[in-house]
Amino acid sequence: MDTGVDDVAWAGARTVVRGLAVLKEGSRPPAMADFPFLLCLLDAPGGSRIEGRLVVDWHRLRNRGSAATREIETGWFHRLRNQLNTDPLRAARLRAALEEDRRRPDADTDVPEGTGAADSEGPTDPAASPAPDSPQGAGDHVDFRSATFQDQVVGVQHHHYGSVPVSIAWRPADEVAPLEFGVRPTRRVPGLPEVPPYIPRDCDKRLRAELDHPGLVLILGEPYVGKSYSAWHGVQSLPDPVLYIPEPGEDLRVLLTEPEGGHGRSVVWLDDLTDHLGDGRLGPRLLGRLTTLGVVVIGTMPADEYYRRRAGTEPGDRVVAMARTVEVPREWSEGELQRLAGHRRDPRAYPAFLWSGREGAASYFAIGHLLFDEWRRIGTQLEHPGGQLLVRAAVDLARCGVTAAVPVALLQAVRRRYAAEEREPFEEAFAWATAPLFGVSGLLVEGDEKGTWRAYGALVAEALRSGDLEPVPDEVWWTLLDAAEADAPFDRGAVLDAARAALQPRFEEGDTAAMYAFAGRVDGEENAELLRRAAEAGHPEAAEVLAVRLLAAGDEEAALRHLEAAAEGGSVSAAREAGRLHRDRAERWLRRAAQAGDGAAAHRLGQMLTGRGDRPEARHWYFRAFDRGHQEAAFDLANLYLGTGDLKTAESWLRRGVEQGDARAMNGLALLLYRMDKDDPEWEELFGRSAAAEYVGARVNLGSRLKAKGQEQEAERLFREADALGSSEAAFQMAGLLARRGAEKEALQWYRRAAERGHYLAERTLAERTVPPRHAPDTVKE
Repeated sequence: MDTGVDDVAWAGARTVVRGLAVLKEGSRPPAMADFPFLLCLLDAPGGSRIEGRLVVDWHRLRNRGSAATREIETGWFHRLRNQLNTDPLRAARLRAALEEDRRRPDADTDVPEGTGAADSEGPTDPAASPAPDSPQGAGDHVDFRSATFQDQVVGVQHHHYGSVPVSIAWRPADEVAPLEFGVRPTRRVPGLPEVPPYIPRDCDKRLRAELDHPGLVLILGEPYVGKSYSAWHGVQSLPDPVLYIPEPGEDLRVLLTEPEGGHGRSVVWLDDLTDHLGDGRLGPRLLGRLTTLGVVVIGTMPADEYYRRRAGTEPGDRVVAMARTVEVPREWSEGELQRLAGHRRDPRAYPAFLWSGREGAASYFAIGHLLFDEWRRIGTQLEHPGGQLLVRAAVDLARCGVTAAVPVALLQAVRRRYAAEEREPFEEAFAWATAPLFGVSGLLVEGDEKGTWRAYGALVAEALRSGDLEPVPDEVWWTLLDAAEADAPFDRGAVLDAARAALQPRFEEGDTAAMYAFAGRVDGEENAELLRRAAEAGHPEAAEVLAVRLLAAGDEEAALRHLEAAAEGGSVSAAREAGRLHRDRAERWLRRAAQAGDGAAAHRLGQMLTGRGDRPEARHWYFRAFDRGHQEAAFDLANLYLGTGDLKTAESWLRRGVEQGDARAMNGLALLLYRMDKDDPEWEELFGRSAAAEYVGARVNLGSRLKAKGQEQEAERLFREADALGSSEAAFQMAGLLARRGAEKEALQWYRRAAERGHYLAERTLAERTVPPRHAPDTVKE
């Protein structure tokens, strides 16, 4: 054997034990950062398991104390030596790393008491410590490389390549934790084991039966289907099993010298059998001998590799062909899922039952949290923002109750509901989200129907567990609930239930927009109650919809109250409907008062009927109003007759109004007389009387007629007086007067005054005078 490599291996083993002895007093499991000298071995066979091995031995040291020290040190010696033998350069690298570690200021160079390595310069195991200048041996093998010969020697060389192992440490199987078997830890939860609970699989009974017989038992299956956990459970079920777990590439011939580790069944665990096939490892002859000695060899292998290799001719292929096999499927059976759902001791079990899907609970526990971390990490947001958002859409669909796979088009539609900038083409985002990770699954998983996809179940479970994912946007809820039920590839009832549960806290907080939007997507009492709550909290649209329903039910009083609230909130249609209701109510009450003999009510009723176009009935109530002493009705009666062209009757009623001193009647009679005879002097006198009675319209009318007669100064005076009283027509007439004089700038100012008061002709004139011609050339051609 290479004593240089052995020296380095023993030094590394002692350093590991010293470090674990220090760390066992704390509550934190060890990490690679605590043993920096081991980092140089991460690329060696089995290097990825170093940290898991540290954790296992840390637990053993805490539980058994110094009784486990010897066993741990020997195990690390074998482990390190096997890794160093695969590459001579690794021994130099490890020696340098150990020397650097020793020089660290915080390094513990003294061997703690009870480590079994105090003041040791070399191997502490007698079987591993040959006497100086003597042949080194193990079993029936003798190494003469360091011997001194006094005469001619004849030796027989057996062609067993590689160094012969020194000794192995058989261990009771119940001391071997699942992590050491290669079971992947799941998301760490305070107070719970690092590995998930073991749920019996349907194949356990068959595996147990195979383990009752010596020889090679291969557990077949895809990555992360639970092969190692099933193996660990099967070994634990044997009577008093003792176990040996070699490192990948370790020389297994030593098993022939020490096949029995006790009185129980001897088991050799070869996780990933491929790493243990080859020269100096497990071959057909060695496997046959171990089988004869009663040893159970148990390993794992992908099913496709097994079926390919068992028909091969290489020594490793012949080993594979000698195996008895048990296959562990990825997808769990209904019975297995029910056992998972019924597991009450670990709170992680039921979410796995809900969300593991056809990917299987073993994969869910092993890589689900890693997939979630990959999705949510900052780097993903920077590198694949569109892909991250697409996965968010799929996760949100599941949170909305859509647990089945959906068409890509629906995923795209939901993705667009997020207020996010499109920084990655959909094709690239989709390719990233569906690419397999860890050799198992993408973040999006294809459904049973081609072209349908869903989120990997563990992503949803982790999102629900973490509680730090943003709420589902309202637009996503509405997109799903508005989908035609016949065409929707999901259960709308499930989405409704999920939406109801998610939005209920916002309803309780008074979110009227959410109440109104959800009310429009439900019916019955729930719809009515949400509308009522939203309307009473001030939501205009809800108030308007509720008012329409109340009107249909005959509750005009409540309807009007909600219509007014909606109108105050800016609803034009509600304002129009509220006005109609008020008009109808006003007509009803005015009619009652007029029928009781009230002249003012009769007059107002007549005006209302005139506005509605019912002139015959309006005339009736005007007559009733005038008969009951309401003289203002004369002017309105005159207007009715003017509308029919009966100028004589109209003049008669206007003169009655003039007799009562009605300034409107004076102005109206003056207009009528001017219309019939411009030279009649009475119209000017009547305009003057009306203007003197502070009727603004008379000033404007008189001014416009004086302007036509050329009396512009008097007309201007009247226009300015009427403008001071707020007349828009007076401002418009004043603008025209100024424009005729050529004072365009001042005329524009008056047009603006009239337009600001709502004068339509002034607005149109301004537009015509201020907008430049559309086809005017940009330049003048010389």
